[in-house]
Amino acid sequence: MLPGLTADSGRRLLVINDPGRLAEIARNRYPDVEVITRATYLAGIAACGTAFGEGTRSVLLGVDPAFPRLGAVVSGLRRAIGPRGRMVLCCRPSGETAARHALPAGADDYIIYPPTGHDLDETLKLPRPGRWLDVSPGRLSHIAPAELSTLAQILSEMDRGPQHVLERMAGLLRDSLQCASLTIVAESARAEIGPSVGRPVLVETIEVAGRNVGQILVGPREAFPYESGDLEKLRHYGRVIGHLLDACERRRCLERLALTDELTGLPNRRQLIQTLDATLQQAARDHTNVTLLMFDIDDFKHYNDRYGHAAGDEILREAGRLFRRCCRQHDVVARYGGDEFAVVFWEAEEPRVAGSKHPTDVLSVLRRFRKELETHDFPLLGPEAKGVLTISGGLASFPWDAQRAVDLIEQADRALLRAKRDGKNRIYLVGPQESAAEPSQGADPRPF
Repeated sequence: MLPGLTADSGRRLLVINDPGRLAEIARNRYPDVEVITRATYLAGIAACGTAFGEGTRSVLLGVDPAFPRLGAVVSGLRRAIGPRGRMVLCCRPSGETAARHALPAGADDYIIYPPTGHDLDETLKLPRPGRWLDVSPGRLSHIAPAELSTLAQILSEMDRGPQHVLERMAGLLRDSLQCASLTIVAESARAEIGPSVGRPVLVETIEVAGRNVGQILVGPREAFPYESGDLEKLRHYGRVIGHLLDACERRRCLERLALTDELTGLPNRRQLIQTLDATLQQAARDHTNVTLLMFDIDDFKHYNDRYGHAAGDEILREAGRLFRRCCRQHDVVARYGGDEFAVVFWEAEEPRVAGSKHPTDVLSVLRRFRKELETHDFPLLGPEAKGVLTISGGLASFPWDAQRAVDLIEQADRALLRAKRDGKNRIYLVGPQESAAEPSQGADPRPF
């Protein structure tokens, strides 16, 4: 509430036959309006003579398309609230025809559930905090260059997520409005500056794509009252925050799509290389080991050609899922491309046993996976559904076999190719060089 101004204490809104969260949406939109609810049409008509009293009469009527006498209900409510009252019908999309047919009986308009804040404002004509002031664009509070600079910085930091964006916007708004406290509440994050707002002085709804996703709650000023330009600024910043939250969500979705294999849901090659680079850097700092396994499905083309692409897709999905289940939580399983997968084994903690050495510790994981693969049923493979699929793989370890991600992948791939040439259904480990080969040629693999 603005200092020196009072709201119409008799202003009330009656919600009848709520189709969902209509009353809650109205309360959030109009915190200074008393919202009364009635579950049935008869109780709603009766409430018009008791609950409203002498206050302003506004009604939100939920439409039941199966009710046979909806027009009579609308007509009765119109007589009860009088010609100056405001009655708006609210229906789900399936009830729109019934709502249109009932309009001539005395309703002013109808909206579709769930309504946006704009829908409610345009049809009910109810005031919101501060909206009864005469605010013109010319009275918009001055936006200082420093404020614009901060907003530009926030835009450049959107990759840090919605929580960071809301925290920065809360600080910007608090400084701009010079308020003692300010809270921004959204579906995915919450930011609070200063002491708890308690009962807010100003409230602004945050909408994304016409959907109410949060609010800005502004506490009082200590030195002087808010002006109309402050209200207009708050309204605009509500829209800005809505756009920022929408952009954060879109960015998150795009990043997920860019780094995830669509078929298996595993990290793709791009994410594998990023993760492996970061893991090797951490391992170099902590003096720990990292082992990379590259493996593929033996004779995958045979299964794909004989049983169809759906069967091939099932093999890839299930192979990724089974290996993921056999690994430790922090290990990384990725689809490298085609029927080739990569697994990064690394130590999240210091080795539990002094002198323990990679990749010996991952052998138990490989044995579990082979057992899972042998016993797993692939229904689309017909007579080859169980006990037939095998893999070939190559293992390479940091820091002995390579120092960089691309080199470690190349070394593990060389061992994988050697395993395929030597008969498949085996995994080779890159071992010490036994010849005078150049370092670029890699080490000789040894099976286990």
